Amino acid sequence: MPGDSARPILEILATATGVPARTLEELPAPVRQVALQGRRVDSAGGRAFDVDGDRYLECRYHQRARAVVVLGPYRRPDDPAGEAAVLDAAAEGRARTALTSAAIALGQVVEDRRQRLELTGQLELVGHAVTAITAELSLDTVLRRIVDLAREVVGARYAAIGLPNEQGEFGTFVTSGLSAEGEAQIEIRPRGRGVVGLVLREAKTIRLTDLRAHPNSIGMPPNHPPMKSFLGVPILAHDELLGSLYLTEKRQGTAFTEEDARLVELLAQHAGVAIENARLYQQVDSHKQRLQLLIDQLPEAIVVAEPGPDRITLVNRQASLLLGWDIQPPVPLEMFIQRNPRMDVDGAPLPESKMPVYRVLRGGETLSHFELSLIRPDGKRVTELVNAAPLRDADGNIKAAIVVFQDITAIKDADQLKDDILSLVSHELRTPLTTIQGDAHLLLQSQAQLDSETQDLLLSDIYRESHRLATLVENMVQLANVRAGRFSMETEPVHLESVIEKAVKVVREAAPDRQFTVRVQPRLLADADPGSVDQVLRNLLTNAVKYSPEPLPIDVTAERANGMVVISVGDRGPGIDEEDLAGVFERFTRGSSERARRTSGMGLGLYLSKHLVEAHGGRVWIEQPPGGGTRVRFTLPLEECE
Repeated sequence: MPGDSARPILEILATATGVPARTLEELPAPVRQVALQGRRVDSAGGRAFDVDGDRYLECRYHQRARAVVVLGPYRRPDDPAGEAAVLDAAAEGRARTALTSAAIALGQVVEDRRQRLELTGQLELVGHAVTAITAELSLDTVLRRIVDLAREVVGARYAAIGLPNEQGEFGTFVTSGLSAEGEAQIEIRPRGRGVVGLVLREAKTIRLTDLRAHPNSIGMPPNHPPMKSFLGVPILAHDELLGSLYLTEKRQGTAFTEEDARLVELLAQHAGVAIENARLYQQVDSHKQRLQLLIDQLPEAIVVAEPGPDRITLVNRQASLLLGWDIQPPVPLEMFIQRNPRMDVDGAPLPESKMPVYRVLRGGETLSHFELSLIRPDGKRVTELVNAAPLRDADGNIKAAIVVFQDITAIKDADQLKDDILSLVSHELRTPLTTIQGDAHLLLQSQAQLDSETQDLLLSDIYRESHRLATLVENMVQLANVRAGRFSMETEPVHLESVIEKAVKVVREAAPDRQFTVRVQPRLLADADPGSVDQVLRNLLTNAVKYSPEPLPIDVTAERANGMVVISVGDRGPGIDEEDLAGVFERFTRGSSERARRTSGMGLGLYLSKHLVEAHGGRVWIEQPPGGGTRVRFTLPLEECE
């Protein structure tokens, strides 16, 4: 037994035996706490007995105690030295009384120690509870943790927390200890009246042994569990009442103690801070959501980057669409840059030091109308127009970089298209116009002197060049429609044999010396737009005539395959150079061979044909047979014959 706990007992025993307490305290522990030995003289609560002629006194603290206190050998101060003291009846009575008092004192010591240990455990639990609730930012989670931990700290069966609204009634009320079914059965929700309302109105702790006996008690609603013991504690933050914490039904049927009240008050102080923080976070999050909603409606892409460490903290929906991936902040800035490699206007990789976001974060620059290109994850190249500026605090430190960028790919593309068209038109339109103008002028000036053969030749030139001019204009109009997405189709069952024959006839008129072979499966129909199919065929046939030498024939076939119609236009010329194959379906693309360079044209035929075929849900590709030549094949939806 520790000395601080034994001292009050020893002092009581010293009074009974006449032996100084200091002497008893200095005895070794085995002398004071040993199992009973020797002959018992008395069977009462305090017992005297002799061991080897020496007198001892023993007493159990209570009947169920396994240990005893044994004092002795002892003597009274007036006994001769060396002789065992003999207690008379009065002395033994005093000893029994003293030992009974010692047992009571020990019980109190044990109880005090138990309460201290219990309080230590409760304080540790409060410490854990404070850590738990202050680590949360969600108000619902904070309130749930407060009631669960408060119930555990003081050993209550039920707990609740209520936050008042502007009318003084509970706008929020969270319980602990009730099952979901039990809570659902309670017909009336608390509104802040009765004793629970008194805690709110007076903002002070109320501790009751019997809740029902309080003058302000208004009873329980139907299906509410019975409650007797009660502890209500206000929750304050900066002297502002935020709510109240309620606990009822102390376990083991006892009432809540002052220690319970102090513990819950301590918890309530930290709960107030946690609730205030959660509300502030809720407000900030609400403002952030409104800001996000606002910037998501903007047509420009917006990105906000913050330093230390460099990261993306805010983006709008347009930024994810433009960059081609779902951006979920926070994202490390390095990873953000890696997902979309940047290039300058000339196509060279853009170093980190020249990227707008780094120039703003590290150098504090403000950028306006900065052009760069980037690669999306799907491989598409996008041109951006970037404006960026730093956001500084009151001391001038850079807190963030705000980057606004627009997709100007279509604008740059249109600008390049304009330049390409002007360049090509100046050449391609001038040639037929010059021929038409010269031949027409000659006919007008010298028709009488020209023989009929020469006149027919001039008229044929005018017709051929006007047809070429009409084709160029038609392709340019079609190009504009395709780029603007304005072209429309009306599909119907198309008899392919007649459409192919018509297209061949038109091209043959411009190339009367060229042979054409046509093989079409009988009764072959396609579900397509007739005008679009005719234009694709004429483009392919014209290219075949241009890029293959006379008098080699042009082969046209159409057949069923895999539920589609497959149409093929092939020539027997030199074919397409390997390095030119990848770009044959791009606009304004011409072959690099000598024959291709000598052949007139705008390089739009295959580009427009590809768009028209894909608009039907088909595809177009090029084959180069081993024997030479080029075969362009495309598919169209099959129309089944009835």
